[in-house]
Amino acid sequence: MRNSIITVVAAAALAAGASMGMAPAAGAGPAQAAVPGTGHHGKSMDRGVRRIPPKLAAADVIYSPGCSSTTLPIDCTITQPVVTQRETTYPFAFLPGDHVTVNGGGCVQTGGHGLTWKRYVDPASDGDLYHGLITIPGATGDLVRLVNVVGRQYVVGGRGGSLKLGYEDDGYSDNGYYAHDNGTGNQCLNSVNASVRIVIS
Repeated sequence: MRNSIITVVAAAALAAGASMGMAPAAGAGPAQAAVPGTGHHGKSMDRGVRRIPPKLAAADVIYSPGCSSTTLPIDCTITQPVVTQRETTYPFAFLPGDHVTVNGGGCVQTGGHGLTWKRYVDPASDGDLYHGLITIPGATGDLVRLVNVVGRQYVVGGRGGSLKLGYEDDGYSDNGYYAHDNGTGNQCLNSVNASVRIVIS
C-alpha cells in the first residue's frame, strides 16, 4: 500500500513541477522522505504520506486522529484491536527510517466461565496464552509479543510495510470487548479495553 501511495504522491509532485517550469528534483519531497534518518531528531516534517486511509477496514477498531497525520511526529492510538483471530493487518504504514516506539495496555474478554478478562500486553493467565502480538515490518520479528516490544525504540529498515497486530489464544470465537468483569485474579479491575499506541518520529 505504501508504494502505491508514494507513487501517486510523487506523480502529483512531478506534474506540479512541470507545470511551473521547475526541474523534477524540486518536487522530490516524498521520495527524499523515505531515506532512512531523514526528518528525525524531533523535527516536525510533512512527508506527504497518509499512513491510514479515510475508509477503515475494521468497523470495531477505533483510530485516534493522529493515525491519519502525515506530519512527524505521528502519535497513533488503536483501541479495541482485533482479538478474534491470530493475525490482522492494519491500514497503517511504516516507512524506512521511521523511529518507532510502541506502548499498550487495557484488557480483553477471552471467554469461558467466571472472570475471564485478561490484560492485553502482560496477561496473568494459565497456559502462557492471551498475549497481544505485533509486527513492525523491517524492525521486529513476525508477530512477537507486545510485552517484549513496548517501551523500546525501533528503526524501520528495508521497505517498511503495514502494521500487523495479533492475539495469542487457543480459541477465538468468544473473544472481544463485551461483558466486562474484573478479570482472572482481578487483573482487569478498573481497566479499559485494549489499545496500542504507536509514536513515529
